[in-house]
Amino acid sequence: MDEITRLAEECVTRAWGFCGLAVLMVMMGTLSHPHYSFLFGALGAGITGLFMAWYGLTYHRRARVEDTEVWMLLAPDRRPQKAVARALIAVAMRDALFDKARMSARLSGAFLLLSLALFAVAALKAG
Repeated sequence: MDEITRLAEECVTRAWGFCGLAVLMVMMGTLSHPHYSFLFGALGAGITGLFMAWYGLTYHRRARVEDTEVWMLLAPDRRPQKAVARALIAVAMRDALFDKARMSARLSGAFLLLSLALFAVAALKAG
Protein backbone atom coordinates (compact mmCIF):
# COMPACT_ATOMS: atom_id res chain seq x y z
CA MET A 1 0.00 0.00 0.00
CA ASP A 2 1.56 3.28 -1.12
CA GLU A 3 0.12 5.29 1.74
CA ILE A 4 1.70 3.02 4.35
CA THR A 5 5.06 3.28 2.58
CA ARG A 6 4.76 7.07 2.39
CA LEU A 7 3.83 7.36 6.07
CA ALA A 8 6.64 5.01 7.12
CA GLU A 9 9.13 7.09 5.14
CA GLU A 10 7.74 10.26 6.72
CA CYS A 11 8.00 8.87 10.26
CA VAL A 12 11.53 7.56 9.80
CA THR A 13 12.70 10.75 8.06
CA ARG A 14 11.34 12.84 10.92
CA ALA A 15 13.18 10.71 13.51
CA TRP A 16 16.34 10.77 11.40
CA GLY A 17 16.08 14.54 11.11
CA PHE A 18 15.88 14.98 14.87
CA CYS A 19 18.94 12.76 15.30
CA GLY A 20 20.71 14.79 12.65
CA LEU A 21 19.81 17.98 14.47
CA ALA A 22 21.38 16.63 17.67
CA VAL A 23 24.54 15.65 15.78
CA LEU A 24 24.63 19.08 14.14
CA MET A 25 24.40 20.80 17.53
CA VAL A 26 27.39 18.80 18.77
CA MET A 27 29.28 19.73 15.63
CA MET A 28 28.39 23.40 16.02
CA GLY A 29 29.52 23.31 19.66
CA THR A 30 32.95 22.03 18.68
CA LEU A 31 33.39 24.18 15.59
CA SER A 32 36.39 25.95 17.12
CA HIS A 33 38.27 22.72 16.31
CA PRO A 34 36.92 21.70 12.87
CA HIS A 35 38.75 18.37 12.77
CA TYR A 36 37.10 17.31 16.04
CA SER A 37 33.78 18.72 14.90
CA PHE A 38 33.72 16.45 11.84
CA LEU A 39 35.03 13.53 13.88
CA PHE A 40 32.13 13.94 16.33
CA GLY A 41 29.79 14.30 13.37
CA ALA A 42 31.11 11.03 11.93
CA LEU A 43 30.61 9.29 15.27
CA GLY A 44 27.12 10.72 15.69
CA ALA A 45 26.05 9.77 12.18
CA GLY A 46 27.54 6.30 12.62
CA ILE A 47 25.71 5.75 15.90
CA THR A 48 22.49 7.01 14.33
CA GLY A 49 22.93 4.58 11.45
CA LEU A 50 23.57 1.68 13.80
CA PHE A 51 20.45 2.43 15.81
CA MET A 52 18.36 2.80 12.64
CA ALA A 53 19.64 -0.56 11.37
CA TRP A 54 19.04 -2.25 14.73
CA TYR A 55 15.54 -0.84 14.94
CA GLY A 56 14.87 -1.98 11.38
CA LEU A 57 16.00 -5.50 12.25
CA THR A 58 13.75 -5.68 15.32
CA TYR A 59 10.72 -3.68 14.14
CA HIS A 60 8.74 -6.79 13.17
CA ARG A 61 8.65 -7.85 16.84
CA ARG A 62 6.14 -5.16 17.76
CA ALA A 63 3.23 -6.93 19.37
CA ARG A 64 0.50 -4.41 18.68
CA VAL A 65 0.01 -2.66 15.36
CA GLU A 66 -2.01 0.02 17.19
CA ASP A 67 1.19 1.22 18.87
CA THR A 68 2.89 2.14 15.59
CA GLU A 69 3.02 5.73 14.44
CA VAL A 70 2.06 4.71 10.91
CA TRP A 71 -1.17 3.12 12.18
CA MET A 72 -2.01 6.25 14.15
CA LEU A 73 -1.45 8.46 11.10
CA LEU A 74 -3.62 6.30 8.82
CA ALA A 75 -7.18 7.55 8.54
CA PRO A 76 -9.54 5.08 10.24
CA ASP A 77 -11.39 4.41 6.99
CA ARG A 78 -8.09 3.71 5.16
CA ARG A 79 -6.73 1.15 7.62
CA PRO A 80 -6.50 -2.46 6.44
CA GLN A 81 -7.20 -5.36 8.78
CA LYS A 82 -4.78 -5.47 11.70
CA ALA A 83 -3.03 -8.68 10.62
CA VAL A 84 -2.44 -7.33 7.12
CA ALA A 85 -1.48 -3.87 8.41
CA ARG A 86 1.07 -5.34 10.82
CA ALA A 87 2.93 -7.07 7.99
CA LEU A 88 2.72 -4.09 5.62
CA ILE A 89 3.85 -1.61 8.26
CA ALA A 90 6.74 -3.82 9.40
CA VAL A 91 8.07 -4.17 5.85
CA ALA A 92 7.63 -0.45 5.05
CA MET A 93 9.32 0.63 8.28
CA ARG A 94 12.17 -1.86 7.82
CA ASP A 95 12.85 -0.58 4.32
CA ALA A 96 12.71 3.07 5.40
CA LEU A 97 14.94 2.44 8.42
CA PHE A 98 17.53 0.57 6.36
CA ASP A 99 17.52 3.36 3.78
CA LYS A 100 18.27 5.96 6.46
CA ALA A 101 20.89 3.67 8.01
CA ARG A 102 22.68 3.51 4.64
CA MET A 103 22.49 7.28 4.29
CA SER A 104 23.89 7.70 7.80
CA ALA A 105 26.76 5.35 7.00
CA ARG A 106 27.62 7.35 3.88
CA LEU A 107 27.44 10.62 5.81
CA SER A 108 29.58 9.15 8.57
CA GLY A 109 32.21 8.07 6.05
CA ALA A 110 32.24 11.49 4.40
CA PHE A 111 32.61 13.24 7.76
CA LEU A 112 35.38 10.84 8.76
CA LEU A 113 37.33 11.50 5.56
CA LEU A 114 36.90 15.23 6.02
CA SER A 115 38.03 14.97 9.62
CA LEU A 116 41.14 13.01 8.62
CA ALA A 117 41.92 15.58 5.94
CA LEU A 118 41.58 18.40 8.48
CA PHE A 119 43.80 16.51 10.96
CA ALA A 120 46.41 16.15 8.20
CA VAL A 121 46.24 19.88 7.38
CA ALA A 122 46.59 20.76 11.07
CA ALA A 123 49.59 18.41 11.39
CA LEU A 124 51.24 19.99 8.35
CA LYS A 125 50.73 23.48 9.76
CA ALA A 126 52.16 22.47 13.14
CA GLY A 127 55.11 20.56 11.79
